[in-house]
Amino acid sequence: MMLVPAIALVALSGQAEPAAAVKETAYARVALAQSIGRDPAIHAAVVASNAVAETPEQIRRRDAYWIANPRDPLRQTIVRAPCSDKVRALVKADVVVVEAFVMNDRGTLVCSIAETSDYWQGDEPKWQKTYLEGHDAFVEEPAFDASSGKYAIQVSVPVFDAGKRIGAVTLTLKLHRLDATAKH
Repeated sequence: MMLVPAIALVALSGQAEPAAAVKETAYARVALAQSIGRDPAIHAAVVASNAVAETPEQIRRRDAYWIANPRDPLRQTIVRAPCSDKVRALVKADVVVVEAFVMNDRGTLVCSIAETSDYWQGDEPKWQKTYLEGHDAFVEEPAFDASSGKYAIQVSVPVFDAGKRIGAVTLTLKLHRLDATAKH
C-alpha cells in the first residue's frame, strides 16, 4: 500500500480529526492483530514461508514484477491461500479493517485479504519496526493512500514462535470508518 503522510486529517464532515483519537482507535486493534499472529494456521503458514529459500535479489525481482504486472498469478495465489481465508474470517466482524496481511522473516507476503501494491514489505516501517527493531506494536502515522484516494492508518505486530520473532501482521484501517467509530 502506497501511503503519503497526511498534514491534517479531514473527516467526512470536513473538520480535522484529532490524530490522537485516530491513533487510539488504531491501538484498539492491536489485540486483533496479535490474535491473527497467534492463530495456528497462520503461524504454520509463516513458518512454512520462512523455510523457503529466497535471496534478497530474488525478492527484489519478484517485487518489481508484482508492481509492474497487476495480473501476476502470485497475487491471486497469496490472496486465495488458506491462511488468507483464515485472516479474512478473523477480521470480518471489524468494519474498520479494510486490509490485513501477514509477512515472513524477510518481509515478503505470506497471506493477504486483498492484493497489495507490492510483494515485499521489508523496506517499510511496518515490518522494520516490529520484526527488525523489536517493537511489540507499531502504529504508523495517519496517511493518505494514493491508490485508493482515502486516508488510512496501519497497525503492525510481530508474529512469534517460541518467543522468537518470525514475521509480522499488518492491519490497514480506513480513517473515514475510524471517524464514525471514534465518535460513538
